[in-house]
Amino acid sequence: MAGLAALLSFGSDRSSTETLTALSRALAPRGSEEARDVNGSAKLLVRAALPIVHRLDTTTLIVDGIVELSTLANRYAERGPLGLVGGADPYTLIMADPEGLVLARSGDGPPLYYARTRGSVLVASEPTALLAAGVPARPDPETVARFLAVGGCDEGAATFFDGIRRVLPDQVVEISAGHTDGWLVRAHPPARRRGTAITGRMALLGSVGEGRLGVLLGPGLPGAAVLGAALAEHPQHRGLPVYSVNFPGLPMDSSAYASALLGPLPEASVRHRALPFFADEIDVDGFLADVGEPVPDLSAYLAWAVARSTGGEVDALLGAAGWCGPVGHLSRLADRVAARYGVALRFPYRGLETGDEALRGELRVLAERTLPPVSLRAAVAAPGAGGESSVVRRPGGPPGRATSEAATLEPPLREILVRLRAEMIGALLYPHHGPTDHDGLAVMQHLGDASEADVARLWRRYLLERWLVTVVAPHERQPEVPAARQAPPRPRAATITAEGAEWVTHALVTEPITAGDRVAEKFAWYVAEFAHGADKAARQALRRPWHLLVAAKPVAVAQGLARAIWEIEPGSYARGLVRLAGPALGLADPWSMQVALDHTGPARLGLAALCARLGRVNWAERVAGPLARSVCPPREQACPPAHLAVVPPPRRADRVAEEIVAALRKTLPDDVYAMLEGCAVVGADETGLRLLGWSRPGEPPAALLARLCAHNPFGQGDERTPLVLALAAPRRVAQPTARKGAKASARRR
Repeated sequence: MAGLAALLSFGSDRSSTETLTALSRALAPRGSEEARDVNGSAKLLVRAALPIVHRLDTTTLIVDGIVELSTLANRYAERGPLGLVGGADPYTLIMADPEGLVLARSGDGPPLYYARTRGSVLVASEPTALLAAGVPARPDPETVARFLAVGGCDEGAATFFDGIRRVLPDQVVEISAGHTDGWLVRAHPPARRRGTAITGRMALLGSVGEGRLGVLLGPGLPGAAVLGAALAEHPQHRGLPVYSVNFPGLPMDSSAYASALLGPLPEASVRHRALPFFADEIDVDGFLADVGEPVPDLSAYLAWAVARSTGGEVDALLGAAGWCGPVGHLSRLADRVAARYGVALRFPYRGLETGDEALRGELRVLAERTLPPVSLRAAVAAPGAGGESSVVRRPGGPPGRATSEAATLEPPLREILVRLRAEMIGALLYPHHGPTDHDGLAVMQHLGDASEADVARLWRRYLLERWLVTVVAPHERQPEVPAARQAPPRPRAATITAEGAEWVTHALVTEPITAGDRVAEKFAWYVAEFAHGADKAARQALRRPWHLLVAAKPVAVAQGLARAIWEIEPGSYARGLVRLAGPALGLADPWSMQVALDHTGPARLGLAALCARLGRVNWAERVAGPLARSVCPPREQACPPAHLAVVPPPRRADRVAEEIVAALRKTLPDDVYAMLEGCAVVGADETGLRLLGWSRPGEPPAALLARLCAHNPFGQGDERTPLVLALAAPRRVAQPTARKGAKASARRR
């Protein structure tokens, strides 16, 4: 597959060259060499192994596909731009003349995209190339909404990118100079082809083609017919490569089905290879980076993964995808795979009305002639191999398409989602598109009882979120100042005035705390390392009274108290309190409210929610108490596992503080340890301080601790600073002032 691009602009030569260079770099996977040409205001570019620019009189042409140039020139002379489509073989072309550009896609030729920017029009074989050339990376709201609702995509000219359109099959798009807004884009309706309707047998045998052919094993009668057609046209002196997918550890019948279908065949006729994949290693980001836009189902990913694994073994891969569900994205999938891995994906059912019973009968006849009866019976007996449900129309999809049969022997999608649970929850809890998906989170909590439609919608939502991160985000304009504060590479120091004295706080960076860590020994080690490596001022301050502050959340995580939100089942009372109190209590989600109920009881928290509803926030905080207010909801920037979990206050915080002090006794010098005033386990955020544990005799200095934690020295993100040392600020020595007229003392030599 070649890479085509064009720029129609009155801009300067320098800006045009930079734009073409950006297009060329983005299309590099489609060809190692490039060729350029200029015709009036149009600049053309083609990338291929052997790029060619064709010149016909006053026009310049670049083509991706097979076309007879003389025939094309005659049709263009007779019918104008509409004569550029209608060839026997699929192709895509860009033609430039002194008036502008003509884009044409004949049949199911390679995709072509175009976008209007300020004063110019950009064209490319892939939409991500347009983004690289400066087209704004904005999702199209209508396309995204339809994709999430029913999985529809690539059904019209609209793409997932706002402002980027695609040329439809058998469509011609003319771009010429306008009178008011720069360039006029005129998209003609797709031409209707005349001829007899293609039969199932013609589609199957025609898709076999030449070269090294492989088959992606599919279930049921459609998959058996694909295998039979490949065997009928395949040379007998070598075995036909047949591939199936296998997910170890997941309940699926691919191995048993492959044995039942292929076992009765002659031993030398097929070479079966079961490709192993693992659910927790699914490369969704790499897949989306290749295809450029989301796709609706798992079968597209599996076809991409199999083609990537078989590159070099086969030239084409024949599959049953397109028998059911949406089919618009298959052309895009085949184009990207062929351009990157050299494997042509062929889907013979894509253009057929698969809900037609006559087609099913035709496939049965073909399978009976090419496969042993035992193999055919195994195919028909496979789950989803037939029945009335196979002709049900998909809501919002094209008429006459089957919906019940899978395109590949794929694992249960819900099992994949279970193994991607943490990533799924993160995508639903902190989406880049729209608000938090509470309905999706509810489905994830009861995934075993969820309907197939809900499971499919979750998969599409996950693909959309990964697409926004993988494809869209790199092309968004970054602000000059980073929006999120980066974690500091070294301890931070801040000066605070409290009770007439100045204190310097040092936040210590540690490794992430995990369940089961012995925090007393670990925290004592970090404090000792700070004491031994501190500068002179800090070492002197450690020989004066100092305090150690410990964040409560890491202590609770080490105690194993963090509860993942999919492990929490909020009751109706917790959901009601969330609606009643709102965010006033700091428990704005049902999972955090449920955990707070477990720690404080329904009556107390209900009264606090009522006070918050009446606007008495101070009363609500007093009634709720420090334990309820110390429940930490999940936060996107929090250090794992707190980004997907609710963290309650630690158990026996006083004892934890005492253990930390005892560990410090073993690691600190005696004179430094003797000046330790106390260790406090605290919860701190924008609402203030909550003292949960104290280690020294006597009452803790509440006012001093509150002032030290006023701006949350631990941080609200992934700073990993669970320890804060509060040291007395160095004494300021007054400098003597010289008398007026006095001579400066002589410098000693």
